[in-house]
Amino acid sequence: MAIKLSEFRKSTYNAGGRVIEVPNLYETIKIDKLKGRKYLARFKYEDKIYNKVLGYSKKNGTVALSPKEAGKLLVIYKTDLEAGYSSSSNITLNKLFDFYFETLDTSKQWTNKKKYIYQHYVGTFRNDDNTPKKITRKPTEEEQKRQRIFDKNKIGNKRIEKIREMDIQKLLNNMNEQGLSPRTRKSVMEVLNPLFKFAVINKYLRDNPTMGITVKVPSQKKIVTNATDLFKKVYAGINAYYHDNPYYRALFLFGFTGRRKGEILNLKWENIDFIHDYYWIEDTKTDDQQKYQLPPYLIKPLQAIKDDRKGLVFKSPITGKKIINIDRQMRQLKKFLELDNLSMHYMRNILVSALAEQGIEAITLSGILGHKDPNTINKYLSINHHKASQIGLNKVDDILDAEIL
Repeated sequence: MAIKLSEFRKSTYNAGGRVIEVPNLYETIKIDKLKGRKYLARFKYEDKIYNKVLGYSKKNGTVALSPKEAGKLLVIYKTDLEAGYSSSSNITLNKLFDFYFETLDTSKQWTNKKKYIYQHYVGTFRNDDNTPKKITRKPTEEEQKRQRIFDKNKIGNKRIEKIREMDIQKLLNNMNEQGLSPRTRKSVMEVLNPLFKFAVINKYLRDNPTMGITVKVPSQKKIVTNATDLFKKVYAGINAYYHDNPYYRALFLFGFTGRRKGEILNLKWENIDFIHDYYWIEDTKTDDQQKYQLPPYLIKPLQAIKDDRKGLVFKSPITGKKIINIDRQMRQLKKFLELDNLSMHYMRNILVSALAEQGIEAITLSGILGHKDPNTINKYLSINHHKASQIGLNKVDDILDAEIL
């Protein structure tokens, strides 16, 4: 609603019997029964007139203001502008996400995942891609009901200067009530935290309302027992089941290089050097390029793939585009191996646990998996406590024998 200056007058207050006029502060002439007087900041800065409603004289969902208190808010607002902070009074979270998304690399898998998470749980996003999306199945009634609840509690249309920590926490609590996992709730925070950091860095906001919020995710590490034997079993099973299909034999054997599923499916022929036996991963979770040795067991099936050797290695034989879903092939392999918990991600656990049993140090295992933080290896590495205790006791025996001698 447009501001009518005819409805306002200069704001004043009494101090020791004197009437003090507050510079650049105006108040409504008429008093609203519920809200009281409305206070308006109005001033000129760098040849532009700024208007901002600061609040009301009666408490109505906000703090009740006096002319003196409103004057203090005006000074803060003006100081922020002079310091370079943009006026965020009309910027919604959706609009902020528009600005933020324009700064991201859309070729990255995580960038597009961020957009999906934001759209699905937080707000809406202006999508300029008019390409029709393939719908694999119709959502169930339960899924549609849950989505309606998500839509009702979204905060995308809320002005960013009005968003508080409690608003975000309420959003997370609602997700919890709908049965969503801690990992899913944490993924929302992994989108919102950098979004609000972007707002602070670009001076749309002074504070990041997500800073005090943490989502604890219980350990989901899958314990690998007898990892060396399991490695041999899965390795042999892949070669046996996909003996006549080098495409899927190479794809699943790549799981034993330590690569993530997304990294494998995004691998390009141009990034494989068969002469020097190495390959590059461009789109990594850590957002950097990584070079790895090409194992001998992968060279033959890769070279046997009938392909033009351009673009994606594992593109769809039908459409020529990246394949997204390999669930059917994985189910077939799991049935063949009689391993219900097998997945591309679990193969990373098997690999590092088997290598650890062979005495490979944790720092090397972290490098194999592409981690920046060596401590991350603890999520994947299963410790063989029995074997460790045997080694430890053998060392104790050596020490005791040395004492006796």
